[in-house]
Amino acid sequence: MTNGLVLRGCTVLLAAAVVCLTTEPATAQAPSPTALRAAEHAARQYENDAVATLAGLVDFATVHEAGTANADHPAFRGMTAYLQETADRLGFDFADHGAVVVIGLGEGERRLGLVTHGDVQPADPSKWARSPFELDTETEPGRLIGRGAEDDKGPIAIALYAMKTLADLGVPLERRVELIVSYTEESDWNPFTAFLQQYPPPDLNVALDSEYPVVTAEKAWNAVMIRVPEPPDGGEGPRLMQFVGGSFLSQVPGDAEAIAIGVDDALESALRGAAERDTLAAYEFTRVDDALTVSARGLSAHSASPWDGVNAITHLAALLGAVAWQPSAAANVVRLINDLVGTDDYGARFGDIAFTHDFMGPLTLALTTLEELDEGGFEIGINIRSPLGRSGPDLDVRIRAALEHWRQETGITLEYQTTITPPYYAGDAE
Repeated sequence: MTNGLVLRGCTVLLAAAVVCLTTEPATAQAPSPTALRAAEHAARQYENDAVATLAGLVDFATVHEAGTANADHPAFRGMTAYLQETADRLGFDFADHGAVVVIGLGEGERRLGLVTHGDVQPADPSKWARSPFELDTETEPGRLIGRGAEDDKGPIAIALYAMKTLADLGVPLERRVELIVSYTEESDWNPFTAFLQQYPPPDLNVALDSEYPVVTAEKAWNAVMIRVPEPPDGGEGPRLMQFVGGSFLSQVPGDAEAIAIGVDDALESALRGAAERDTLAAYEFTRVDDALTVSARGLSAHSASPWDGVNAITHLAALLGAVAWQPSAAANVVRLINDLVGTDDYGARFGDIAFTHDFMGPLTLALTTLEELDEGGFEIGINIRSPLGRSGPDLDVRIRAALEHWRQETGITLEYQTTITPPYYAGDAE
C-alpha cells in the first residue's frame, strides 16, 4: 500500500540527488543504476519509517493563527522538536532558525538545497472522514490522507529517508545536502526572505512543492481584499442578512451559505427553480417561518487553476442576484460579485484587467473568501494570478479603476486593499 510512496518519491529524489551530488552520468530517460539501487534500498528498508514519520508530521496542526508568529506557535515548536529528534536519530545535523529549520548531510561549501515547507492551510474537520491532523491509511486503501500529506509533509518525510539512504550506501557526495523547511510558505514569505538574508542559500536547489519537475514560469500571486459595510436600514420586503463562504485565499470555495428573511412561498419557489437550472452547483434550502437558508455546494480547487473547481460563492451570488433585496451589506456583496466577477475564471467583468500571455496563458481571477466582519458588513477576498505582459503597477491601477467605477456607478460604499507581486518567467530556459 505504501511502498509506492517511498519508491516513487525516493526514485525521483535520489535520481536528482545522484546527478547533482556525484559525477555519475544519467540519461534524461531513466535514473542511473546508483539511483535505482538506492531507491530500492529506501523502499525495502524505510517504507514503514517514512510513513510513520509522515504520520508524526501530520499530527502537528501547523496552521497560522492571526496574532501569533508561526515560529512561536506551539504546534510549530512541537514539529521543530520532532524534526530535531528525527535528524538526531538518522545521523544528520540540525539547525533551528525559528521560522526555518535546516537538516544537513555531509560537509563542504558546495551545497544542494531541498526546499520544503512545514506549514499547512486550515482544514474543516466536517469534510474529512477522520481528523485532518491524523494520518488516515484506512478510509481509502492505498492512499495516505491527512492535511499536508502531499503539501508538504510527505516530501519532507521522503527527503529524510532519501538522505538516509545516501548515507547508508556511502554514495560519494560532491555537495552537502540541506533539507530546508520553511514554516511560513502558506501565510507570509517575509520570515523566509529574512532567513535568506542571514543564511546564504545553496547555489543549487530543488523545490519539493510543485506538481511539475521543472518550473520555468509561474504567474504572479495577487490579492484584492474588499470590505463592504452595512448600509442604513431599508424598507419592507425580503432582506439578505448573511452571505459567507470559502476558507482561504488560494482555494476555490466549495461551500457557501446565505440567510434571508421576509421570504414568502413565491420567492422560495423562484429560488428553487433557479437552483434547478444551475447544472454545476448543488443547493439545499431550509425555511423556518419567513427565514430561508440557502447552502451551495460546488467543488474546491486550487486558485491557480480555478477551472478545475466550481465556485460555490459566485454561483450562489448568481442565484441570489435576480431578487430585489432590501438594502443590506449582503445584498451589496451579491451585486458586486455579479457585476465584477460572475462565474467565469478570467476577470472578463473586472474592468480592463483581462489579458493573456502566449506561453503562460491567461490571467485568472478567483473570488475565494467571503467573511462577516465583527463590526458588521463583509470582507471579500479575491486571488488573481497574472502572467507576464503587464507591470504590477499597471495591473494595480486597472484593479482600482474597476472598483472606483463600480463604486461611483452604484453609490455603494466600499474599502479595498491590493497586494501585487511579479510573475516569474525563465524565457531562456530549455
